[in-house]
Amino acid sequence: MNTEQLKYFIITAKHLNFSAAAKELYVTQPAISHQIAALEKELNAKLFTRTTRHIQLTRSGELFLEDAKRILDMEDLSRQRIQLANTAVDTTLRIAYLLEPCRSFLPRLLQQFHRQYPHVKLQLTRMVGKMLRESVETGQYDLYFSMEKDLNISPLSYRRLFTDRYHLICSPNHPCAGTNKIDFDKLATETFFMMRSDAGPFITREAQQILRENKITHSQIEYLPSMEEILFLVEAGVGISILPGKSQNFYQSSLVYIPLEGPHTTISFGTCWHPENNNPAIPWILELLNHEPSLE
Repeated sequence: MNTEQLKYFIITAKHLNFSAAAKELYVTQPAISHQIAALEKELNAKLFTRTTRHIQLTRSGELFLEDAKRILDMEDLSRQRIQLANTAVDTTLRIAYLLEPCRSFLPRLLQQFHRQYPHVKLQLTRMVGKMLRESVETGQYDLYFSMEKDLNISPLSYRRLFTDRYHLICSPNHPCAGTNKIDFDKLATETFFMMRSDAGPFITREAQQILRENKITHSQIEYLPSMEEILFLVEAGVGISILPGKSQNFYQSSLVYIPLEGPHTTISFGTCWHPENNNPAIPWILELLNHEPSLE
């Protein structure tokens, strides 16, 4: 198997026509047929069904098409890495991120990235929600990791990484700790800790909406500047909170997380970049994200 065979196969699969594929590749039709036949022989599988009028991908062909594209993509990325290393070009990848949801995957992703692209300098900036949203709008960084509503802004390119769910968070001794269904009527005297609007505007608005829908009044809410302080006080049994489940990765403790059901209880997280940004490190790290297990 070689890259020429893979290219011939991918182009033929695109056109489902040997003549059209040969025309695009500037080769003869017998050359296309020969390479496809050699590839099928090596794989011991038919990639196309053929009739006198047309060809069609087999099930094996459909599966192999995904792998063939991935192999060629990796070859291109590898060639770019080698060329960049040979020319000793200094590249910096500037990343802005929210700490709490990134704790579950970003350190491992950056470790792998640094191992594969040691010549790329990583510049990381931790931000709170409002500051990150303003930075996205001005395009100060190459890549952003945050809540979807902070990032999914035209004309930026956006990729969703995972969807989380809001949870009621309480101490192990709280009456709610032993249940999977929350009765908000029994929480009428509780203090709810939330992020200040400048620290986490989107999460705060979503949590406020959930509380309004369950008739929890504003007087029961106390606003704090960081998630760490919220979780610390909840662990102390001073109050409870509503936060995304990924906050468990931020603060290791015995806190109890109870998933909430209903409207406004899910939250999406992703990454964005400007499509006109020609920093070669952006496609490299996006390719690694395709294989990040914690995002599956």
